[in-house]
Amino acid sequence: METELKIRLQSCRQKLKEGNLTDQDLEHLQELVTSPKQIVLYLYSKSTNMRSGIASWALYDPMEPDEPKLASQDLPYASVIDAVKDGWRIVQFPITKLYHFSDADNDYLGYEFILEKFV
Repeated sequence: METELKIRLQSCRQKLKEGNLTDQDLEHLQELVTSPKQIVLYLYSKSTNMRSGIASWALYDPMEPDEPKLASQDLPYASVIDAVKDGWRIVQFPITKLYHFSDADNDYLGYEFILEKFV
């Protein structure tokens, strides 16, 4: 949200200088400031234990540009429990029946936890 807000503020400043700022521009700014937006975080854990390490992750932020963007190698959190401590809410736990519990690794990225946060 912060990125879109900065872009919109810059646009409004330019429109103000040009004398083109409208009430609709200000209403859109107000929406950005007052409306909470949901962001979704997929954390692929190394087990169903919320304290185990993260194998991979993906973040979906509706306020960011839609161009495809690879997740960085820098994990946002060391574990699911760390994300929860930072205010993320768990929407879905791993569906354990999808995994074969044996000595062999499975074909999945990890145990998928889906989390949400409103900003």
